[in-house]
Amino acid sequence: MPQTYNTTLTHFTNFLTAYTHTLLHLRGLYPSASFTRSRFHNTPVYQSRHPSVCEWITDAINAVRDELLLGTVARIGVVIFSMGTGSPSAGEAGTAPGGPKILERFMLDVSRFPVVEKGERNTEIEWEAEGENSRSSSSSDNDDDNEGSSDEAGPNPRHAKAKAKAEALDADVDVDLSEQFRAAFITLTTRCSQLSPLPKDCSFNISMELKDSADIDPPIRHPQPWIPVQPNLQKTGRKGAQEQEDRKTQEEGQDLGGVKVTPIRAVEVGVFRFETWVEEGRAKFEMENKAKSSFASSGG
Repeated sequence: MPQTYNTTLTHFTNFLTAYTHTLLHLRGLYPSASFTRSRFHNTPVYQSRHPSVCEWITDAINAVRDELLLGTVARIGVVIFSMGTGSPSAGEAGTAPGGPKILERFMLDVSRFPVVEKGERNTEIEWEAEGENSRSSSSSDNDDDNEGSSDEAGPNPRHAKAKAKAEALDADVDVDLSEQFRAAFITLTTRCSQLSPLPKDCSFNISMELKDSADIDPPIRHPQPWIPVQPNLQKTGRKGAQEQEDRKTQEEGQDLGGVKVTPIRAVEVGVFRFETWVEEGRAKFEMENKAKSSFASSGG
């Protein structure tokens, strides 16, 4: 199948969907038993079994795709948060008492995605030539993941049928792009294993940061799939800069960037380039320190 802008964007949104489901499993937002394990781009991924979770993620990423087609998105974030306790101290760091406390943001910088006119989106993409060294380097990345894989077993018809079914969404993806997606999933698993556990009863959402451009406005229309984020995650854009002197007491964007940033993976194949990383918020470390202090004062 010819690789066009539309098909490649579909491959990316399929990747983003699997990335979000896998992330929720790795960070323990839902019980492990509520996920099913599969293979996508020749690496293990997870998908929630709960219909409402699946529907919400699908709708959110479809809304992201609409904005990507318009070329307005700079960053996409899967934001994990915990609700505040309602105490006066909960209003620190730009969060209202009882409001959400930002613990982690898994970010994807898509600002370098090409902006393609509607009439050109089905034109075949000519991928940049890749050297053999580049191809062998990406395919050999984390080869240990393949060791002991049942997919390498002998010609068992049942295994072959299951494998064909699992590869349905990634069968037509350019091989270099598929290898980059695979590496991103593997690195996500590694990075998540290095993060400290999250507290109980966390939730998540999907957010977008728009490009700072004079001709880009927030996606306000009917029906309206997007709502503004809380002030501590708002960046001062072209309109906010004009009003900044009139609201010096309002602290905006304090949770942007987090207090600790860990890179995950940079994906670069042809005209599609994006970077991924995780930001750990101030509230996460404050909650951890509070838990340690409580444990110490109890004589544990």
